[in-house]
Amino acid sequence: MGDEQGASGLVVRELVIFLDENHCRNPHIIEAIEESGLVCEKHLDHFAAGLEDTVWLPIIASRGWSLLTTDARIRTNYLEKEAVRVNRVRMFYFSRNNLAGFEMGIALRRALIPMQRLVQTQSPPFTASINKNGDVTLRDTF
Repeated sequence: MGDEQGASGLVVRELVIFLDENHCRNPHIIEAIEESGLVCEKHLDHFAAGLEDTVWLPIIASRGWSLLTTDARIRTNYLEKEAVRVNRVRMFYFSRNNLAGFEMGIALRRALIPMQRLVQTQSPPFTASINKNGDVTLRDTF
């Protein structure tokens, strides 16, 4: 699953979405992913609660998983941004952290096809935002 050529590979066979700790139990997001037939990996199924982002980001990248978060601070926190860049993470984030869980699920349903296209056409690392309407916008390509 994930990258055909490992963490540094450009070819992606399928989008595997990793939900960070903040949303790994959000039933609306999980349902949207699983209904689409995509694989959903959840933070607490793999890592301890409270684990620093800089610890798990390299691991999910090496597995070819794409991060889904509302933590846009990863884009501005130097250590976390470097972890995204160095480990070639594909990161999607909701552009507004004030959406209710069901609103995130609705937006994600609309965003999944553009997300799949982006991981197939854009070399990692990158960050891309998802707005309330489900529009996906490429933000950082490092």
